[in-house]
Amino acid sequence: MIDDHSDEIDVNAAYYWTLPCAQFHGLWDSLVFDSDIKDRLLHYGCAMLSYSEHGVDSTIISSNRVILLHGPPGTGKTTLCKAISQKLSVRMSTSYDHTVLIEINTHSLFSKYFSESGKLVTKMFNKIGEVIADPKTLVCVLIDEVESLAHSRAAASSGSEPSDSIRVVNSVLTQLDLLKTKPNVLILTTSNITGAIDIAFVDRADIKQLIPCPSAFAIYTIHYSCLQELIRVKKNFSYY
Repeated sequence: MIDDHSDEIDVNAAYYWTLPCAQFHGLWDSLVFDSDIKDRLLHYGCAMLSYSEHGVDSTIISSNRVILLHGPPGTGKTTLCKAISQKLSVRMSTSYDHTVLIEINTHSLFSKYFSESGKLVTKMFNKIGEVIADPKTLVCVLIDEVESLAHSRAAASSGSEPSDSIRVVNSVLTQLDLLKTKPNVLILTTSNITGAIDIAFVDRADIKQLIPCPSAFAIYTIHYSCLQELIRVKKNFSYY
């Protein structure tokens, strides 16, 4: 994990991982859903990257390569994004020499420099663009709680939100449109409150997938796996 050490951007504004990495090992198997959500999202990522790699005409088959996962907090959205990135790094290894996951810390961008947040967002994406410039590097960009960067402009224009948020959204949309032209990038986003996201951003998401609260069976499966892990390490585990 490497912090972004810009003098103008908070050092924790983005985190970089070279994939596959040991830190994400096991994430995929730890996620339990009642449907084939994981496989469908992974297949989408592979298909869209393959289309771009082989020069599929974007005017015929349009794709922004943007995934939006939404739902209640704590349902595994962020973990799923990281697990998909890890899987893609393996699946696409014959096409790309390297895979990098860049996680944007949206709260860091706003915490200290909100008055210039639009410019900071542009600078952040410019730095990401430097990584994407290598055509043999697959880049997965994770934007957690994307509503922080893509808040509804209707709310801002009504006076209930700071006007600076409009510039932020405009900047984000512009950068997404620029990234669309790059064949080696996939954008993964999450949100707990989709009603707060600007409709233009939602329209750019190719997949809008609800990640619901786990069912009784899923909860049982998760608890069972936790107990199995405790049993596995019981020889070295002490309660006291």
